[in-house]
Amino acid sequence: MHDVTHVEIPTRDLARAKRFYGKLFGWQFRDFDPGYALFDPKKGVGGGIYKVKSIPTKSPVRVYVGVANIDDTLKQVRAGGGKVLQPKAQVPGMGWYASFRDPQGAELWLWQRAPRRRKR
Repeated sequence: MHDVTHVEIPTRDLARAKRFYGKLFGWQFRDFDPGYALFDPKKGVGGGIYKVKSIPTKSPVRVYVGVANIDDTLKQVRAGGGKVLQPKAQVPGMGWYASFRDPQGAELWLWQRAPRRRKR
């Protein structure tokens, strides 16, 4: 009933953001209008990127993207021109998180779930 249904990421350059997130997460984009493109991660919550004149430097709401391996993803962030803000940290028994700023300044968080323990 109260599921998160849509996430939006601000950007100053739509084409550049589509390349960055497409390469980083494999997201496919569909242009909605000249200042907005939708993305569908195929699993989980989809959303959009929208054109702004300036990107807020700190968002009070955190958006987490699930990844298979945070270490590999952070390497890709750096290689793509992004900056790691919060290095990988553990939530004991649950998984790991980290955050980064994309090349244009939007901040996102990563989540890697810990492997499930088998019941005996």
